[in-house]
Amino acid sequence: MIAEKLRDILNKSIFFPIGKKLSFLSPDFITSWAYPLCILAGYFIFIKDYPLALLFILLSSVVDNLDGAVAKANNKKTSFGSYFDAFTDRIQEFFILLGFALSGYAVEAFFAISASFMVSYAKARAEMIKPLGNMDWPSIGERAERLVIVMLFMLIAIFYPRFYDYSVIGIGLWVLTAVATIGTIQRFFFAKGILSK
Repeated sequence: MIAEKLRDILNKSIFFPIGKKLSFLSPDFITSWAYPLCILAGYFIFIKDYPLALLFILLSSVVDNLDGAVAKANNKKTSFGSYFDAFTDRIQEFFILLGFALSGYAVEAFFAISASFMVSYAKARAEMIKPLGNMDWPSIGERAERLVIVMLFMLIAIFYPRFYDYSVIGIGLWVLTAVATIGTIQRFFFAKGILSK
């Protein structure tokens, strides 16, 4: 929820004005640039070059906000564009967590990606049963918040790779798992309340 409010502020002050100037570009074209960026982020995570990994995560996040800004600022919103954007968000998250899995955090990354995807599935599955429209689903652990957790622990790990005998990256992935699990439980009971009416 906090991340959503911050994104709204950034959209209005930065991304929408830029989006107006990029009216000649297709939002889907901009979205597609997230793929090479997140693959590079995953690669640098894999080789444990966290400064470069953070750079490419930030760049993919900029692309993620810019495509929507171009669509909204120039009245180019489409149903497929919304779907493609959300689909790409999952791919971005997959490659980032895959990088951790391949760099020695396979168990932690498995739980992190499973819990992360369950947050999305808890909402998507409910909407398959009953059309719910674009309503707000209150929960912690939304994608932007999960990304902030990953980036924060990567930043800490650059300077302090271990906390006593524990890897800071490992701790971060368990924190992400816990937050996403709580968000999934919140959404489960929120869906229960809606679907039981």
